[in-house]
Amino acid sequence: MATQDEPLRVDETPKRLLDWTYPQSERLAAQVLDAEDYKHIDPSHPLGGRDDGRDGECTRDGDKGVWAVYFPRGQQSLNGIETKLKADIAAARKHDPVFLAFVTNQEIRLAERDHLRSLGGDIRIELFHMERVATILDRPRMGPVREQYLRMPASGPLPLSIKAAVLGSAHRFADDIEVFERFVGLEESQIREESDKGHAQVRAEREEKERVEREKRAQEAREAAEKARRERMDAIIPKRPWDLDIDFPRPGDFIRQSGLLGSIAKQYSVPQILPWIPGMPEPKPPEPLTDEQIEAEVGRYRAGLESRWPACRDYLGGIAWPGLRFRIKNEAKSALTDVEVILTFHGARGVDFKELEEFHVLKVSDPSWEPASNYYNPIPSMPPLARPAGYPIEWRHNDDGDLEVTIRLPRLRPHPEWRSDDYGEEIVLVVDLEADLDEVKVTYTATANDYGEVFEGELFSVPVEKVAMLDVLREVMEAAEEES
Repeated sequence: MATQDEPLRVDETPKRLLDWTYPQSERLAAQVLDAEDYKHIDPSHPLGGRDDGRDGECTRDGDKGVWAVYFPRGQQSLNGIETKLKADIAAARKHDPVFLAFVTNQEIRLAERDHLRSLGGDIRIELFHMERVATILDRPRMGPVREQYLRMPASGPLPLSIKAAVLGSAHRFADDIEVFERFVGLEESQIREESDKGHAQVRAEREEKERVEREKRAQEAREAAEKARRERMDAIIPKRPWDLDIDFPRPGDFIRQSGLLGSIAKQYSVPQILPWIPGMPEPKPPEPLTDEQIEAEVGRYRAGLESRWPACRDYLGGIAWPGLRFRIKNEAKSALTDVEVILTFHGARGVDFKELEEFHVLKVSDPSWEPASNYYNPIPSMPPLARPAGYPIEWRHNDDGDLEVTIRLPRLRPHPEWRSDDYGEEIVLVVDLEADLDEVKVTYTATANDYGEVFEGELFSVPVEKVAMLDVLREVMEAAEEES
């Protein structure tokens, strides 16, 4: 055994495991299982005693299992290892486990591992052989465990160890064609309706012109008849000296000739939804279109909608779906300062989370749409509030288009873990319609003050929820109607 004054060998960890002379091998095995993310680890009698056929119980991914430990001194034959494992399997069957984690200090070759795993039958055998155990114990954050159980001194500060977690899901529209076509169909209906109004107005103007022409001709005929009558009368009755050659108009003629009736009719003929306001342009009259012109207008709208459709989906997703929540846990057992954690969501993007009060159905087809500012709505919409100083969360998209979330914490204690709940939900994780993913892989790195190296966390994933866009739009519209 190496002394404290001797330099440690490169293979010191496997050497000390194989030359096992220390007590508490079951407690060391429990630390190894914990490092591999086993849960509910419950040792039986690590210092000796009847354990009813297992050294402890645990779970993994929701499956119930047991674990057994075999730490003899020196390398044993395959037959000896097999005999011990068979006995552990037979004892484990009494507890009906899904798996048996077999933790040993023995070197087991590849072919031997397959053979030993096959002994379990319906019980899954998870082998922790010497090389695997040594690799786990050689991790930087396992330094205190090596020092406690293998008497290998841990030099320098405790290694950086941070665990990040994400609560929530990624979201993806399963189908958006029906919503797209409905917007195009609605636009076509509006264009045709305006065109029909234009045609009706043209017909009305033509009919009015014909009526005016008829009245003009009738008036001219009446005037000609009156003139002829007067001429006949003048021929019969001579003019008197005091007679004046003046044709006094009748009251009806004055009103008609002055155009007063026309201005009144124009003012009150078709009521507007809102009165015209001085300084604003008068509404453009509807324009009559041919079928070819209508098809061209619809085609222009369709092309414009296609160009902004990804932004339309993002707007609806930001309204409809919940944002992500983050958890950061310090597992280094000492307080950390100036902590920066960067999470990368591979194959997914982030969009701004929006409150339901911000929803307007017209913005689904054009996120840049804003209500017109006029006499009835003189105040423009307020810009979003600026983030307070020291806000810990920032996000962007990297060169690959993946979402990167950076969390900066001035101080991170071992307990409690940091949670983003106090800052609300600001990032909705979305997956593009073209990317058929069932889950989004997440990697993360961490750095802290006084630590010169970058800590790389273990890969994890978040699920992807897929919903048809039409269903999402209906739910949002119903929720907005209930709130209003």
